[in-house]
Amino acid sequence: MSSALAAILSRPRAVLSMMLVMLVAGIWSFVEIPKEADPDIQIPAVYISIPLPGISPEDSERLLVKPIEQEEQTATGIFLS
Repeated sequence: MSSALAAILSRPRAVLSMMLVMLVAGIWSFVEIPKEADPDIQIPAVYISIPLPGISPEDSERLLVKPIEQEEQTATGIFLS
């Protein structure tokens, strides 16, 4: 370990040259790699909201949520949350 450190410290120009080469290569690759500012990512998910004022949570689950979830399970490519 100390011999590697001694070798590095005895050659400061070589170390600085390698650092400069790596810095230039990193900047060049960052500029040349294709990037998209706003990629269009398709997420197969559906959000359903059914507002119904005046209904109890139990009735809402029994009459609205359960039947809709059962119908959604037949569709392919949809994540239920």
